[in-house]
Amino acid sequence: MQKSNLVKNPAGQGRYGRTKKRVKKQKYIFLKILILILICMIIFMGCALYGYSYIVEGTNQAGAVLSEDEAVVFNIPSGSSAAAIVNKLKTEGFIKDIKVYTVLSKILGFDSAYKAGNFQISKKMNYYALMIRLSSDPLKNPTKDITITEGKTLIETVEVLSGQGYVDKGKFLKIAQKESSQYKFLKDIKAAADRKYPLEGYLYPDTYKMDEGWTEQELIDRMLAEFDKVFTQEYYDRAEELGMTVDEVITLASLIEMEALYPTDFKKISSVFHNRLKSKELQLLQSDATVQYARVYAGLGRTTSVLYKDLEIESPYNTYLHPGLPPGPICSPRKDAIEAALYPEKTKYFYFFATPDGQNIYNETFEGHTNDQKKYGVSGQ
Repeated sequence: MQKSNLVKNPAGQGRYGRTKKRVKKQKYIFLKILILILICMIIFMGCALYGYSYIVEGTNQAGAVLSEDEAVVFNIPSGSSAAAIVNKLKTEGFIKDIKVYTVLSKILGFDSAYKAGNFQISKKMNYYALMIRLSSDPLKNPTKDITITEGKTLIETVEVLSGQGYVDKGKFLKIAQKESSQYKFLKDIKAAADRKYPLEGYLYPDTYKMDEGWTEQELIDRMLAEFDKVFTQEYYDRAEELGMTVDEVITLASLIEMEALYPTDFKKISSVFHNRLKSKELQLLQSDATVQYARVYAGLGRTTSVLYKDLEIESPYNTYLHPGLPPGPICSPRKDAIEAALYPEKTKYFYFFATPDGQNIYNETFEGHTNDQKKYGVSGQ
């Protein structure tokens, strides 16, 4: 009997076994691919849902009306690139990640859609909301005339502006308390117990046309910029010639502003103060205006007439008690008062007072001063 050429495989790994193993392997690979596909689909759908909710949230945020506490005016200068806008958003604290915002902005097609102008945005907005807002129409720019009156203290100025609804009193005063080196005239002015508001005297009195959406900081910046225009290099040179700092000049100008009813008296009043500052015997300036300032900051308010009891108010601003200039300006003086402080009239006057009709009477001696006070019925205050 002829023997078969087939060799038995006790392990069952013949052709059939190898085929079965291959099939199992293919099924395993297919299952892995299927699971991978499912995982990718889940991730994709999760991302899609997150992206959708992010866009919906951003759309809602962009369309919502912002409260005064949330709204911040963001300015895009004309000709700004997308990169410049993103960097500005980061610098001002509206975004945390420049790269993420840049990629999203490019992918979503916003890079070429941004517009120049002012926009109200919030730090609570997501990136998509910011993109929508900054590519929509900017704020319209109707102007408001904001009048800053000369002769007002900083406190009085902010009370008027807040009363008219122009500024938030707290925000304005918070800025005014900060030291600044933005301008040459502010570099040496420090906040102190006697100088709570370093900007006192430098918020130049004028009428300012402010665009819609302006902030307290922008209004203060405008006033400081105007002072910078008014106080020319000639004034710096003249102050140095007089041996005075800019702050001393403005302090003196503020006294002149408050002591005269008419600008025609500015330079004569300036001469009285300059003469006293140079005198060894009469170094007390004895300015009623400084006593009024002391009353304002003591919470007493202004009075129509300074009485003898007011002269006893203990304050570094009370020039009846403390010689020389007070620690700082007592109001925001106009240009005429600043010029008068720098260019006083040459006189020998050491005394002056105002009559009931606002006329100033000047004297070289105390005797003449008291006689004239009696003559005009203004003594015995």
